Amino acid sequence: MTPFRLSLMALLTGALSGAGVALGMGWIDSLSRLLWGDAILEGLDRGLPLGWSLLICGGCGLILALLHRPGPTTLLPELRETLNDLNHPDQAPKRDEGRGLLGAALAQIGGGAVGPEALMSRMAALISQRIWRGRDQKLQAATVAGSLGMFGAPLLGGAVVAEAPQANRRQTFLDRWLPGSFGGLAGFAAFHGIGAASGGSLQRLPYIWPSTLGEDLGTLSAGALGGVIGCGLGWLLLRWQGWLERRQLLAHWPWWPLLTGLLLGACMHWLPLVPFAGEDQMRPLLEGQNSNEAWLLLLSAMVKLLMLGLCLETGWRGGVFFPLFLVACAIGMGLHLLLPDLGSLGSWCGALTGALYRYVLPAPLAVLVLGLALLQGHGAAGLLIGLCMAQLIRLHVFPDGGPPPRH
Repeated sequence: MTPFRLSLMALLTGALSGAGVALGMGWIDSLSRLLWGDAILEGLDRGLPLGWSLLICGGCGLILALLHRPGPTTLLPELRETLNDLNHPDQAPKRDEGRGLLGAALAQIGGGAVGPEALMSRMAALISQRIWRGRDQKLQAATVAGSLGMFGAPLLGGAVVAEAPQANRRQTFLDRWLPGSFGGLAGFAAFHGIGAASGGSLQRLPYIWPSTLGEDLGTLSAGALGGVIGCGLGWLLLRWQGWLERRQLLAHWPWWPLLTGLLLGACMHWLPLVPFAGEDQMRPLLEGQNSNEAWLLLLSAMVKLLMLGLCLETGWRGGVFFPLFLVACAIGMGLHLLLPDLGSLGSWCGALTGALYRYVLPAPLAVLVLGLALLQGHGAAGLLIGLCMAQLIRLHVFPDGGPPPRH
């Protein structure tokens, strides 16, 4: 096949995959808004009847329990597992893809504290496989890169997925990665999917630039302290999820998804920032529309972190990008309220985001690109400080390279 034809196939396959993912995510978003309403999705409604939240979340949990009764092959693969399947198709385990996608969609609709990127990347990979029929694995990986670029950062997909062999790297990039990723973004944007996936812009949040030595020292101090706290949060999540994984909850009791759903319903009534991925909750939080007290923000963030690990290990499958971002920003907002003279809101949120992402995710470049994209440039100095702090702590605590990545 000529390079031109290969590039054209990559472009078309990426566009069709992106369009399919956009339609799927649009359907999930529409159904979620029909069930919950904008105020609940944004974490602003504290008057939601407890019976309604328990009914919807518990009902989704019951369906998930029935879907996953046949075993772990019905669970949606995490992003890292999808990439491994693409890079090593001969070693990929047999999966019930239909049950996995349906379960992940229900987790999004039912208020699961998980993000959409695992579902989006799996949908893109399956659509690409259907079109390309497994004849070119690098093309399938390119469409996954395009799906990750839908978070408002076209470079994110390449930073996360770029695992092409050293040989012919340039030709692979030109013939497959570039047109496939561009096609995925174009197809997704054609159905207005980028705004839905990225949670919108934070353009109305004012920039606060350090202008004095005191402000510079405050940003540095907030960045260093936020970096240490972010690493502690990452350590807690990995320990918590590892402990849950060793218990093999679903293997011992198949109704864990129902219990998780009831817990989510209770959290939705008392701690509205805990359920859902967090992309709709982010703007009201950072723009000051969510007038929670500092202690409530800190409590909500910690509960959301624990619920994220519980969801992932009890059948409420999804990603970690947005939930971790909301955890970092909620704690950053709480610490900024407690210590208003130490750094800015952006420096706190940036440092916590960089450190938490770096401790949990394996690729520093992906952490940098993802953090800058989600923060819309706010707190870039704090992000770099937190990222560096996490890198130093990981090297000190895990001199062999750190714990095995899970996401």
